[in-house]
Formats: sequence, C-alpha cells, structure tokens
Amino acid sequence: MPSWTPPTQDRVEDYFKELNNWGRWGDADQRGTVNLITPAKQDAARALVRLGRTVSLARDIGAGGVLGYHITYPSPRERSDVVLDRFDLVYHGYWVTHVDALCHVAWDGELYNGRPFKTNFTQAGATWCPIDPLFDGITSRGVLLDVASARKDGYVTVGNPVTPKDLDDAAARAGVTVEPGDVLVLHSGDAAFRTAHPDWVPRVSPHPGLHVACLEWFRAHDIAAIAWDMMDERPVSYPGFFMGTHLAIPFLGLALIDNTMTDRVAAACRELGRHEFLFTVAPLRIPGSTGAPAHPLAIF
Repeated sequence: MPSWTPPTQDRVEDYFKELNNWGRWGDADQRGTVNLITPAKQDAARALVRLGRTVSLARDIGAGGVLGYHITYPSPRERSDVVLDRFDLVYHGYWVTHVDALCHVAWDGELYNGRPFKTNFTQAGATWCPIDPLFDGITSRGVLLDVASARKDGYVTVGNPVTPKDLDDAAARAGVTVEPGDVLVLHSGDAAFRTAHPDWVPRVSPHPGLHVACLEWFRAHDIAAIAWDMMDERPVSYPGFFMGTHLAIPFLGLALIDNTMTDRVAAACRELGRHEFLFTVAPLRIPGSTGAPAHPLAIF
C-alpha cells in the first residue's frame, strides 16, 4: 500500500464515498464485508487452533452506569429456594462489548447499499440491515495489531490518532500480513488510557482513537471486521464529520465489534510469540435491532 497522505478538506467527501462497497455483493446484500469470509478462509482459521487456549475479548458488564441490575424477590418453592435477577442494558456507547448492525450509522440519509435511513425503522426494529444477518456469528482468522506498544505512554493519546501508517508498522512488527476476510483485532491501549485519565468522559471529552483515513486501509486490505478497544478519534480531523471511522458501516458495510478488551489477547500473543488465531463472535439474537451485545473469543 502506498504511504498514506490524508485527502484535502475540499476532496474528503468524494474521497470516502469512492471507497464504498455498495453493490459489490448485489443490491440486496445486507451482510457487507462478512461476505469476504469464505469457506477456505474459515478452514485456514481453524488450522490456527493448536493449543485449544481460549481468550475472552469481552469487557465486564456493569461499568459506566450502563447496567440497571437487581435481584428479584426470592421465591421459596417447597424445599427449594429460587432467586432470579433482571437487568436493563444500554449497549451502544463506550462500555459494553457489542456488534454494530449495518443500520446503525448512515451518511447523508443513506444506509449501506443506498437504502434510506429515515424510513428504515419501526417499533419492531429495522427493516434494512438489522443485526439478523449476523445471527450465525463471525468466524475467521483474527490478526492482532498492537499499536499501543509502540506509543510512548503505552496507549494512543488525544490528538495523535492511529493512522494507516501505524497499522502498517504494527503489522511489520508482528510479522503478519493482513489478508482479505481477516478480522482485525486492534489494540490501542484503551484500558491504560482510562486509568491514566480518570476524569475522561465519553462523548464530552476529546477522544483518542483512529483517524478517519483508516477507512482507506480497511478497504485496501478488505478486512471482514474490526474488533477494537478505542474507536473514532473525536473531534474528527475533518470539520463536518461527527462520525469518523464508524463511517465504515455505511460506506464499506464493515462489521464493527466495539469496546473489546484487547489487553488479554495482546498479552497472550506476546506470551505465545504469534499474532494470529481463530476469531469468533456471535451477537445476541435480538431481531430487528441496531446491534447486540456479544462475546468475542480468540482461540489459539
């Protein structure tokens, strides 16, 4: 891939629209880049399982006030005592590990493959690109790119986002080649950043994360999905862009697995001396939803 040069402001909208995958798998497609995971790709991914060691990439649910949880009244039942619990969960945001549906983000009123955003939603859920096409999960080769380890602070900082060059450099350090159909597992050091910045407030404070030009890298490498700990930098480098790398949803149809805990898999990769593994994730079955909580796994 050529060395990265960001587009100028007067070119940026056309530039990103040129990257889109609309119609690539047919006008009726609602799976997007998951189509890049072929049976041969999955066979090769399964061959990476040598130890049977499983590493969770999910965050613990409960942080950040996103979970309303309580024990229901205990229920004596003859000689058995039973207790139930209940929770209410807001999963979009910056705490809960989840998969975004392709209806989650639109650009200029259009969803992936050119469907209108405004008329897509009913009380029963989305009619175009809900989470349903991913109910059988995403299973492919996972590749860890550890950008955080090359940063002075051990994490990506505000104002110094992850660029395509950072991704290339991380792949070179790991000795891996990112291939079509791979799931990119990106370690930017989110947990360390939050520990070092206890006053940081999601959506209010400036965000560290990925430069919007990483869309070009995603498209050039034809990744099937990204599982990341940090997401879009904010404010976005281009005025008028509220969303940054999340525009991979409407432009590319890219599957995003947000808020993953990449520290564990990064530690496992360092220990084992390898940066590839079988990756698998399945969203909860919530028909018509704009995404769903999920539990991704790396299997070595």
